[in-house]
Amino acid sequence: MSKGAFKVSELNNYIKKIISMDYILRDISLIGEVTNLKKHSNGNYYFSLKDEFSRINAIIYSDEKPDFELFDGAKVLAKGAVTYYERDGQFTFYVKEISLDGKGSLYLQFLDLKKKLEAEGLFLNKYKKEIPKFPNTIGLITSTSGAAIKDVINILKNRNRYVDVLVYPSLMQGIGASENIISGIEYFNSANNVETIIIARGGGSYEDLFVFNDEAVARSIFNSKIPIISAVGHEIDFTIADFVADLRAATPTNAAELVTISEDEIISDLNYKKTYLDNLIHRKINDEKLKILNIYRSISLKNQSYKINDLTRDLLNKEKALNISLQKIISNNKGKLYRNKLFLNNFKLSQGNELKNYLYRLNKINSNLNYKINYEKRKLNYYYLKLMNSVNLSKERQNLEINYLKLKSAFDKINKIDILNADGKNIKSIRNLNLGDRISLRFKDGKVDSIIENIEARSD
Repeated sequence: MSKGAFKVSELNNYIKKIISMDYILRDISLIGEVTNLKKHSNGNYYFSLKDEFSRINAIIYSDEKPDFELFDGAKVLAKGAVTYYERDGQFTFYVKEISLDGKGSLYLQFLDLKKKLEAEGLFLNKYKKEIPKFPNTIGLITSTSGAAIKDVINILKNRNRYVDVLVYPSLMQGIGASENIISGIEYFNSANNVETIIIARGGGSYEDLFVFNDEAVARSIFNSKIPIISAVGHEIDFTIADFVADLRAATPTNAAELVTISEDEIISDLNYKKTYLDNLIHRKINDEKLKILNIYRSISLKNQSYKINDLTRDLLNKEKALNISLQKIISNNKGKLYRNKLFLNNFKLSQGNELKNYLYRLNKINSNLNYKINYEKRKLNYYYLKLMNSVNLSKERQNLEINYLKLKSAFDKINKIDILNADGKNIKSIRNLNLGDRISLRFKDGKVDSIIENIEARSD
């Protein structure tokens, strides 16, 4: 270790002794702005006093409590002593007396005006005008010599180069500033050439920003037909203009970000909405297709099933009636045929007239039977075709065709009497017969041979 070197603790202890022996520092008054104010649960106040160049930590013990409510931003006159905390190497100003300085009276004016305008409803959200999302032109009221104008214009151009900016030059502090700001608001409202107005100013002292606590400025902002964004000072700075404006921005650059949407954001949002709409349209089309298909199926099935059921029932009823009718015909003619068979087996050849009558009666029975069979066949064909025109389902059609073939086969198998000549040809009329001709009566279960001895034609 070099000879004569001090330890850090020794240096800090030495500094503390020097400060404690300085009579000026033991009783000194400071003017500064209160910042970072914290009130401890034990009643002590911890804060910093600052000016535009520097700051010092300060403390007020609970037994030295001020007779007014201390607040951040208050400009105060504080009397006390400066001490040095050797462990951390920090200076602390122990305040014994504190009062509001000139800024304090400005703050009281601020509070009075804020209370007044708030009671009138100038701060209510229902009076806030909506900020346009896609403005074509923005009005900017600011100083042309400050940094705010450059920051705002750069941000606007970088985010959306299609937005135009009209600048109304104005003083932002001091004498004539409030009149300039009001003139700018009135100009843009009169010209109606912008969609949004930004009032922008960079940071500064409480006194520098106090023009934005002017009542006339506040009422001009409130009465503007064009929405106004207040972008005054830093994020921690609040003015009456912030409360009455339609939107407060923490800084001028923040105002530029709030008033525009970047081109990338617009493109991204449009792509998202396009994708969303495409998906929505496809889903809607598919849903409607499904609804139409379900409706079609419902209507088709209902109509076809009703038709099929009705026609099937009708066909079954007619089939049943036809079977009953055929059974009756067969049953009625069975006895007659059986009696005729017995008679023909026992009749005498000399009884030609009686044979002729029997042949006539047999032909008439056979003709009636064929007529009824053909009539029922036509009815069956009619209902079959009617049903086929209504039924498009292959399975039902196949079943109906099978039933039709079965019924047709049943008709074909119905017993009837055929009268044949010697050549085996059917005899349809007595005109085809001569005395002495040999004929055959063919039944289902056999045949009878006879010789014509007498022919007598009907007179009709």
